[in-house]
Amino acid sequence: ELKANPNKACRGTVIESKLDRGRGPVATVLVQDGTLRVGDFFVTGVQSGKVRAIYNEAGQSLREAPPSTPVEVLGLSGVPGPGESFQVVSDERTARQIVAMREQKSRVEVVARPRVSLQDFFSKVKEGEVKELPIVVKGDVQGSVEALTDALEKLSGAQVKVRVIHKGVGTINE
Repeated sequence: ELKANPNKACRGTVIESKLDRGRGPVATVLVQDGTLRVGDFFVTGVQSGKVRAIYNEAGQSLREAPPSTPVEVLGLSGVPGPGESFQVVSDERTARQIVAMREQKSRVEVVARPRVSLQDFFSKVKEGEVKELPIVVKGDVQGSVEALTDALEKLSGAQVKVRVIHKGVGTINE
């Protein structure tokens, strides 16, 4: 027996996300608790924003989305990953603080990894030092990224194992 309180602050899960040319970052969100309204400030992963527009599965614009409703949300600062939690916060300042903490935590993890060029990698493979190839996968839609990631992981062989260290949607950046 599932129950949700429509009067609470909205909480949900990102099902899919993409970068649309005309609309910017768009996330399909399943509202699990509370009601999502246009103008709400939210946080999802290391992305935040203000809900600019809400669309239902037929592409019709909505003012609010009650619990158990899948909707497309516009107004994100970037493209979130699927499965990330989506949570409405009280104001923009709170959202920015939460995102800053999460970004700081992820930066510490990234700095710990050393950089290696492909030439260095191949020379280390020939010497037998390295047995793993870390890869970053970027694409235009999360579904394509998942398919490519699965295909790359199946390419792992006896000499070198392929490991996807990061996958995401959007343009390629540092």
